[in-house]
Amino acid sequence: KMILFSIRKAFQRIPYRNSPINQIAKPLWVQTIKITTDGKAPSHISTEDMMKDHFRKRKIERSRDPIPFSAELSPASDANDVGDKFYDTIDPSKAKKVSIIGCGQVGMAIAYAILNQETAGVISLVDMNGEKLEGEARDLRQGSAFHKKARIEASTDYKVTANSHLIIVTAGAAQKVGESRLSLVERNTNIMKSILPKVLEYSPDAPICIVSNPCDIMTAVAAKIAGPSIPPGRIFGSGTCLDSSRLRSLIGRTLDISGQSVRGYIIGEHGDSSVAVWSSVRIGGVPFVDPAEGPSDVHRAMHRDVVKSGLEVIKRKGYTNWSVGLTNAYIAEIVLNDGRSVVPLSTCVRGINDIETDVFLSYPCLLGASGVRRILSIPLTREEEEGFRASADTVWAVQKGIWDEV
Repeated sequence: KMILFSIRKAFQRIPYRNSPINQIAKPLWVQTIKITTDGKAPSHISTEDMMKDHFRKRKIERSRDPIPFSAELSPASDANDVGDKFYDTIDPSKAKKVSIIGCGQVGMAIAYAILNQETAGVISLVDMNGEKLEGEARDLRQGSAFHKKARIEASTDYKVTANSHLIIVTAGAAQKVGESRLSLVERNTNIMKSILPKVLEYSPDAPICIVSNPCDIMTAVAAKIAGPSIPPGRIFGSGTCLDSSRLRSLIGRTLDISGQSVRGYIIGEHGDSSVAVWSSVRIGGVPFVDPAEGPSDVHRAMHRDVVKSGLEVIKRKGYTNWSVGLTNAYIAEIVLNDGRSVVPLSTCVRGINDIETDVFLSYPCLLGASGVRRILSIPLTREEEEGFRASADTVWAVQKGIWDEV
């Protein structure tokens, strides 16, 4: 008691402005540091500004601007002038609008997940089948007493998508029995050609997330159809965001921990040639794979399980939709709230790891309200680099068959 009394009396003799209690109470980001140079009066620089300036160079070195869809186009900006990429802010709006093009099983799963997570104030649905579309919209509206107020719009007319904050494209043809992958790409390219001009007419500034399969090639096609007037990164694909979730979930189930405690990426193709970046996988900061040993046969088996997981679902129910819906609701939340989160997304990777073609693959990207803001330069092992280049070759082998015709 005497010690506490002495401390209390000591604090009472110190003016509040300079008291230790007042200094401790100040958050780090509002504390200031006095700097005196050349005999000038002391100036005040906030700790936050000092840290931003200190780490700016490191951020430039460890990431890059989004890459244009063609090597013939100029980069979006000077690589040395990226400060605003990290620190500018976008005014939040209460009624954020998401438009979903293509309302089959996947499109409706995305709409349902966004509605339940109360991410958007307006959800606009577009589909060719007007009768079914109206039924889906009415079904969602009739449950409106059980979720946050949100307006559900539906039409075959793209005008309903006007002024969207995010466009999600799921429309596309399913692969027929015996149909080649190139034939499927050609059919879906024609569908994308009919969609993109209408979407851009009504929402020219909205980021566009491509979910249609094959996701990486369709994202490249969409970017080329949109043309050079659309900044690189504005159009991106959901890519291996779902694959990475499957890996994290599998590791979590294996260790009986939450998948949210697992960090790591799958990069490359959203498909068979994807690459598990085992060197990036962490659980509470602890590497999942011993760096000195590399991935074992068990780890490779886990990746094979992830690659096959979608097919296992299709074999049993005919399609995948709920996991795709949750994945894209997660992406939507980041975009609509300008979340600045790092997500593996499909974007142009020309120039990364010696790739020379205009191929789109998934790589960790900084995602915000304008789409992909930066592509991170993550360290890869030699095996992972080789796998990534092989994935690029696999995708380009199909993409080059239609690239010059887009």
